Amino acid sequence: DPDYGECIPDNLGNLVISNRTGEKLYLYNEYVDNTYAGDAFITCIPADTNDFVVYIPNPGLEVYLLQIWRAKDLNLVHRQWRGALSNSTEPAERANWLITGSEDVAGTGTLLLNYPDMDEYGHEVIYQVDILLNSQTGAKLASLQPGISEKKVSVDYGVHYLYYHYWYSDPNSSSGEVTEIGWLNVPDIVINESHKEAEIDIPVYYSAVGKYGELTVLNENDYVINVLADGALIEDIAIVDGSTQGLSSIPVGDQTTFLVPVAEYTITTQDLAGKPVEEFRKVQVVQAENVILRSGVANRSISITNNTEYTLGLFTIQEEYLGLTIEAGETSGQFTLPAMYDTLIVIDFARTRIHGFNYSSSVTVNELDNYLMSRIEMLTAWPDSVLYYESPIIGDEEETSMEALLINAETVVLSFEYNVSSEEGYDEFSFLVDSFTEINQVSGESGWVLFSKSFEPGTHSLLWIYAKDQTRAEGRDNVRIRNLGIE
Repeated sequence: DPDYGECIPDNLGNLVISNRTGEKLYLYNEYVDNTYAGDAFITCIPADTNDFVVYIPNPGLEVYLLQIWRAKDLNLVHRQWRGALSNSTEPAERANWLITGSEDVAGTGTLLLNYPDMDEYGHEVIYQVDILLNSQTGAKLASLQPGISEKKVSVDYGVHYLYYHYWYSDPNSSSGEVTEIGWLNVPDIVINESHKEAEIDIPVYYSAVGKYGELTVLNENDYVINVLADGALIEDIAIVDGSTQGLSSIPVGDQTTFLVPVAEYTITTQDLAGKPVEEFRKVQVVQAENVILRSGVANRSISITNNTEYTLGLFTIQEEYLGLTIEAGETSGQFTLPAMYDTLIVIDFARTRIHGFNYSSSVTVNELDNYLMSRIEMLTAWPDSVLYYESPIIGDEEETSMEALLINAETVVLSFEYNVSSEEGYDEFSFLVDSFTEINQVSGESGWVLFSKSFEPGTHSLLWIYAKDQTRAEGRDNVRIRNLGIE
């Protein structure tokens, strides 16, 4: 009987054990076939303890066989788990192991938990999540920050339910106050001999708590206006560095962008005497979009029925968000917008679907087209030093390439600068678009040279190549690319 006295947890560790057996446990590493090894014993775990921290160094990220033995029965392994522990002691990287006293469990499996840092709309995920086993009051398996992937958690064989508790703590607040967000749960998860591992993608919880969006008001009146949100000066809810006093007043011909909590508002404008000028109802401020409101222009109203499966936003043809969001299968009701917009579009906020139409007081959207945003997507990139891309060192008679896609919904100008330093006439840089040569075999000391060319709408393949001949090297022996972009 290995009586090791008091069980003391480590201050920092890569494994957390919760003991639900009602008795003392012993943790061993690679104690196989009853063959004792002097370093097999790791620690003991007190009866009925939560979050007992253990550190098992694993610099090589090797797979270990960890075993739990019960003090009352040292003839049989009670639980064992084979997995690779992180060598980090960061709390988010710890594996979690819940040990129960059940005698009818045949073994232990592993859950791999993934929590994204971006939602389906491309917005940052800001809520933390606790994962609890089988009920909202069950054992906490892990607590994750957004962006954690393949977090390892051990569970017994059986059918399990995971409950997700979402909460938020404002990183800019000194109070450390925690805001309850909500709960979600998933269908049952089966872990058994033939399904020892399950990868779990934790869903994103959608709430406005802690989220902000931009609202820009343009004053096109011939007098100064004040801006109010739900009857109070908008400066009372806006977030700025320093004092907000006077922020609600906008001079003639000027504009102000307010950072306000995500919500639906009634936005009104007044002159300095308090006389109402305009009222915009049901203005929906959303994360990562900027609502554009114009005061002092002719207005008209629109109602949109959304018969698609996507949540849609109303935008100008230049993709300025007008503050109207229409849920899937719903009708917006009357919404005020400037009369100057004869052509409008609706876009899903993930920027995957779009539909354009001419203004009408009542519009029904039944179908959407694929959204195509002008952009450059890097497929294989050379090392990036922040200032430029630089082709890596290669051997004689070798070549290296950088590849990208230009995806443009409209005509754009692609431009970049290149700088070649190589053996004159032999080690050469070339640039191809859609397999056609645009820059042909530049060598020697070129200095920085600007390339610029217009491309029609479509998808274009971009290929930068640096190739060497069979002997010698001069200069840096490479090419550098900087200021790559489109307009």
